Amino acid sequence: MEENKPNSGDLSELRRRAEEHLPERHDDNPPVSAGDGELRRLIHELSVHQIELEMQKDELQQTAANLAKSRIELQQALEQYTDHYDFAPVGYITMARDGKILDANLTAAKLLDVERGVLKGLRFAGFVTDDDLPGFNTFMEQICKSGTFGNCQLRLRNAGQQSHSATDMKTVRIDAALSVTGELCRLALSDITRQKEIERENAILQENLAQAQKMDSIGRLAGGIAHDYNNMLAAILGNAELALRKADQDHPMRQELETIVKVTQRSAELTRQLLGFARKQDILPKIFLFDSAVDSSLGMLRRLIGENIVVDWQPSNELLYVKMDPVQIDQILINLCVNARDAITGSGRITIRTENVHLTPSDCNRSNCCSKPDDYVKLTVTDTGSGIDKQTLPHIYEPFFTTKELGQGTGLGLSTVYGIVKQNFGCLECTSEPGKGTSFIIYLPLYSKVVSGEEQHPPVKEVASGTESILIVEDEPDILELVKDILEWSGYSALTALTPSEAIRKATEHQGIRLLLTDVVMPEMNGSELARKLKTKIPNLKIIFMSGYSADVIAGHGTLDDDVNFIQKPFSVDNLIKAIEKALKSWQPL
Repeated sequence: MEENKPNSGDLSELRRRAEEHLPERHDDNPPVSAGDGELRRLIHELSVHQIELEMQKDELQQTAANLAKSRIELQQALEQYTDHYDFAPVGYITMARDGKILDANLTAAKLLDVERGVLKGLRFAGFVTDDDLPGFNTFMEQICKSGTFGNCQLRLRNAGQQSHSATDMKTVRIDAALSVTGELCRLALSDITRQKEIERENAILQENLAQAQKMDSIGRLAGGIAHDYNNMLAAILGNAELALRKADQDHPMRQELETIVKVTQRSAELTRQLLGFARKQDILPKIFLFDSAVDSSLGMLRRLIGENIVVDWQPSNELLYVKMDPVQIDQILINLCVNARDAITGSGRITIRTENVHLTPSDCNRSNCCSKPDDYVKLTVTDTGSGIDKQTLPHIYEPFFTTKELGQGTGLGLSTVYGIVKQNFGCLECTSEPGKGTSFIIYLPLYSKVVSGEEQHPPVKEVASGTESILIVEDEPDILELVKDILEWSGYSALTALTPSEAIRKATEHQGIRLLLTDVVMPEMNGSELARKLKTKIPNLKIIFMSGYSADVIAGHGTLDDDVNFIQKPFSVDNLIKAIEKALKSWQPL
């Protein structure tokens, strides 16, 4: 067998380089006579061979050093690869076609919440939730059958965990592909749990926005209907009351007129509920103790609910002040408690509870909760009734939506509560489960300013009422004529104008006008602008605004200032005369 021999080209190159170094060592050779040629040749060959050996030794040492360096670099590269593999942001799993895990990086082990050593040999399907397991099995069958790349999303649980909650689950995106041989399947797991949470939060925000826009649109519609309806009711109620005042006690039409007045007043209450939902009714805010207001309503509530239902009042016993119309507290409690009563079959319990809470920014991010972190008074009304199903719950604040039988309710109760709470910059939540009752939770801003006593106004000279000159401005001819008849019947001198420009002209032509009674929403300019213009001509002019719509047209945020006189349409004859007398009492000549 022929031995491996060095390449002759390599040897000749080595010899050439050795001979180049030979002169450097010429002095080291022993002396030889000139005639001894054979010995000289032999010494030359030995010297060259020695240099060749030394050069080969140096090359071998260099090669060994290079190999050692390469080994270190290879080890470092291997360690770096291992680090990149183990600590990659994506979990990597090598899986046999039967589903057993053969290898996994540390990220995958952490994602599955199992030690990597324990992970090998387990089936990956054991980590998939029951609901997602059929979809995962179908996905893997497609990958193995087609041999192509694919991806899916599913939820994971801990190995061997039989029950799990939504908070325990992780959502992952799986990218899967078969190896070149087709015997192994490699999975890449990306944790998208937070991404899914953000998507759900965004979906809730979008749903809340759509709901708010829908409620706002319905509120605008409700407010507009109430405005027009109140104008018509004002004409009906005023004319009926005026006719009653002019009719004798034994007049044959008196009973019919009284019926018209009663029915009109009931209709007016319906429009007030509509305006309450639309957050556009006039309110007279006061500062008061919340617990005291609830406590004063209990007697009425218990009579309204009946003896078979216990009203459990759990006050906070703290000095919790709010600034709102006290009447609205009654409206909230009546509507919630009446709904609770109707939801309870037989005997039951209604629990009314108050407490002081501080809402944090995270609290405010919840569905339907307040937008401003602050201190709030929390009112909770809980019943033991039949509860509300998930399909009904999103619609409970919509006006005229009701699950009660025909004639059992108007569907405006919770709409009114919604409008009152929003009008007072609060928020409300509802939790309910069929068969286990319902809880309404209302947050109203806590009034933290120092509560001072009522302002003392200087005494004013009273003037005799019933003879003053009053300017009436109303763009509805029927109402304008009605108010003129009421005032003249009461002894006042009435000037009328259908438009603001006509009112300005008459105020300039006639002297001695003491009071302006004006509608709020009119062509050309609103009542507030008209009042400001006339005030420049008659500085001591008293103003009464009237409207079938909203007081927030006059004063911002839906509230009335203490020095603003306002009367809501439809108004009775007595209420109109009392409002005029009250305004004129504070009149003083310049």
